[in-house]
Amino acid sequence: MTSSSRGPGPAPLRVLSLGWGVQSWTLAAMAALGEIPPVAFAIHADTTHEAAGTYTHAAKWAAWLEERSVKVVTVQGKRPDVVMEEWSDSVMIPAFTKDRATGRKGQVSRQCTHDWKISPIRKYIRTMISRLSPGAVESVQGISFDEWQRMRTSDVRYITNTYPLVDMGISRAGCVEWLGRHHLDVPVKSACVFCPYHSIAVWKQLKKAGGSDWE
Repeated sequence: MTSSSRGPGPAPLRVLSLGWGVQSWTLAAMAALGEIPPVAFAIHADTTHEAAGTYTHAAKWAAWLEERSVKVVTVQGKRPDVVMEEWSDSVMIPAFTKDRATGRKGQVSRQCTHDWKISPIRKYIRTMISRLSPGAVESVQGISFDEWQRMRTSDVRYITNTYPLVDMGISRAGCVEWLGRHHLDVPVKSACVFCPYHSIAVWKQLKKAGGSDWE
């Protein structure tokens, strides 16, 4: 998952999945400063539901990346609404539920990651390659060493996921330290403001901060 050996043939299209969180921003900056191999582009899937701080950070630093030969591409899914228009009772996010009659608790299956992130990114990538041959694309993922358990093998053959931060043994704290040494801003955590997977601490922080993220 972290590396692949290829035989003769064209080099894969190297793409950075840019969520504008700490880890992916660190990788983008590393590519911009020549500390990791260059990428053809960094692609951000805008869910339209990110925290205000994420959009502020992206607006400030996208041009900095572009000036250093890291092209930034922003894509968006066709259905950014939380409730699907076709079925008024179908929810995109993994919301928690409670049956009014029985009191039984549950959770809606998650569709948001696929529809809002994976699908639009892959749609754009397919326009940039001539064939969907095995290993045609190297997808650089912003997962740090302390999150190695989140590493996944791609479910499509034409994409190979790689994890430079894991390979280099760099944790999230290490990313923060690296950004500080290079005088670069440390962004807020990248996530939809209403994500059901937020910890209680995050919900309290959102409430305390107020503003559009809490509204």
